[in-house]
Order: sequence, then C-alpha cells, then structure tokens
Amino acid sequence: MKKVLKAVTDLIRGMGAVLLASPILLYWFIHGDTERYLWIINGPEPFRSLGGGPFQFWTGAILFILGVAMIFASGIIERHNN
Repeated sequence: MKKVLKAVTDLIRGMGAVLLASPILLYWFIHGDTERYLWIINGPEPFRSLGGGPFQFWTGAILFILGVAMIFASGIIERHNN
C-alpha cells in the first residue's frame, strides 16, 4: 500500500511541476511566432481570448495556483502517511 501511495504522491507532484511550468510554455506557444499568434487569435472562442492580456494572465495564474496546490497536497499526503 505504501508503494502505491508513494507512486500517487509522486504523480501528483510531477503533474504539479508541469502545471507550474505551463504558464511559461503557454506564453511561448502564443507569442513565439507571429503567424501562430494570428492563427490563435483568429480562431474560435476561447482561443480568440488568448490574445488579450487579462484572459491570458488569469489562465496562467490559475495554472500556476493549481500547480502549487498539487505540490502542497502531495507533501501533505506524504507527511500524513509517515
């Protein structure tokens, strides 16, 4: 049971790390190329909103907060079961 729980906490921590990096990757994906930026903002909703600062900020903030919460939760689970 401890091995399964360790694997689950490692998975949650890894997903949290990916979510922490995702705002940077999202910004790079949107603004990395002018043609891609125009393709994204001319697309359907919700992609059209990614060209605007507030929507992109809140998307990144939510991803970052979820990443921190997942890493924090994995630490609590790990500490609780020791």
